[in-house]
Amino acid sequence: MLRRLSLAVLSFAFASIAFAKGDAISLIPNDAVTVGVVRLADLRNSPLSSTLFQETDKVSVDGDAARFLHDAGLQPSKDVDVLVISTSPKTNVGNEADILIAADGRFNVDRLTKALVARGAVKKNGYLILPESKNGDRDEAGAVAFPDAHLALIGSESAVAEALAVRATGGTTFMSASGLGREIARIDPHASAYAVFDVARASRLGHHPHIASTTEPANALSSALKSVSTVAIWATDTGDTLKLGGFGISRDAETLQLLEDTLRGMLAAMRLAVQDKSPELVGVLRRFDVSRTNDTVAISGTVPAQTLKEFVAKQHHDAR
Repeated sequence: MLRRLSLAVLSFAFASIAFAKGDAISLIPNDAVTVGVVRLADLRNSPLSSTLFQETDKVSVDGDAARFLHDAGLQPSKDVDVLVISTSPKTNVGNEADILIAADGRFNVDRLTKALVARGAVKKNGYLILPESKNGDRDEAGAVAFPDAHLALIGSESAVAEALAVRATGGTTFMSASGLGREIARIDPHASAYAVFDVARASRLGHHPHIASTTEPANALSSALKSVSTVAIWATDTGDTLKLGGFGISRDAETLQLLEDTLRGMLAAMRLAVQDKSPELVGVLRRFDVSRTNDTVAISGTVPAQTLKEFVAKQHHDAR
């Protein structure tokens, strides 16, 4: 099987998954410029999430992916608890990046290894090198490792090898020593999912936060985000509500004012957009709060589960 296809299959296998405390979080590279975490173990037990993601079970995979999952004895929706995706620059200059996917869960290492080797993967130094793509368009080999039955690592060979090395010494110091890691303390500690970006460094790699620019408010927000140093967003599923939050950090007062004004304008535009088809959301959006400190603009709000379920059901109905 092709290396790119192998990576795609594995990414699919773990992209439905989540992250919780354990090895995965301890392996975020110290120089990571973006970090995304999803706690799927929390989400799979939530009635609200089951409503939001009810279409997931209907998504089919192609024959190769389905056969791989069967041969590997892997059920992503049940076997993976936590997913951590981090992006790091390959060098201090340039725009190339290493992406490391670390997943905590339950893995049948023997079956996974056999399934990968049967598709052309080669064992090397405690990990597996994935086969080359037919077009040979990857600069570096993809790799996957299973240090034990509870951890899976996927990424470039250098990223996986480095993760294995730092794991042997007790993990990285990203959460305590990295500036980006310390900002995670501002995020709701109970968040079901979150993402944090070092905007300047991530922009150089083409991994900066991006808002779909289909409306004037979206354009304005995307522009404002480019001027802040750090951006974070998160969601906390309590079962009864979905709590949403985000913040942008800057030392420049004008930048903070621009971001604050943009967020308030975006909320106003959203209220206008939904007042006819989903008037129940107007009151919800009015209760979203935009606040500002000397270095941060934050937005937070809560959507009741019932309101969200009705909105999702309406969207599904209108899409038919």
